Amino acid sequence: MAFLVRKLIKMSELFSLCERTEIKEIYADIPTTEFRTKNGTLSTWHINSLDDIEDAILAIAFTSSDITKMDFIIIDTDILSKNSLEYKKTYAGQEIAIVDLQDTHYDIVNITIEKLINCTRVYQTVVEADPDAETYIIRYTAGDIRELLKKSWEEKRVDEKKVPEKLKEQFNKLKVN
Repeated sequence: MAFLVRKLIKMSELFSLCERTEIKEIYADIPTTEFRTKNGTLSTWHINSLDDIEDAILAIAFTSSDITKMDFIIIDTDILSKNSLEYKKTYAGQEIAIVDLQDTHYDIVNITIEKLINCTRVYQTVVEADPDAETYIIRYTAGDIRELLKKSWEEKRVDEKKVPEKLKEQFNKLKVN
């Protein structure tokens, strides 16, 4: 079983997906907020099991501009297939500071207006499977993110030359504490 991990924009609104069973009656707030595509793609990070979630979070954190709380959705790739959504390994758009994670970037591809409905169904399926936000919808505090970044440094996984400029100052503070 494989999973794709995606950073959420507004976790709080995600649970409104369970309020309506008819997908076409769901307000456009979630699709227009969560599914900002670029060239018809949605960026995700691939993990082989839920035990690997910290790798995806590290990849996302190291491509971010700030260390803040982050919310994530973990999508079983079978759910994507059942909703006629394709995904493939792609370049993340930048070099990742943790080199062994560089090849774990995947995009959900060929997103059309019609497939936005499918994406919404996928999110709805995940929310229904995890109404208490404990397994497939998770939050990491800024402190949790800092600890992960620090741990990656201590484990000598970080290529400092690839840490984004916007994140360097914050990351350097973690290394000395």
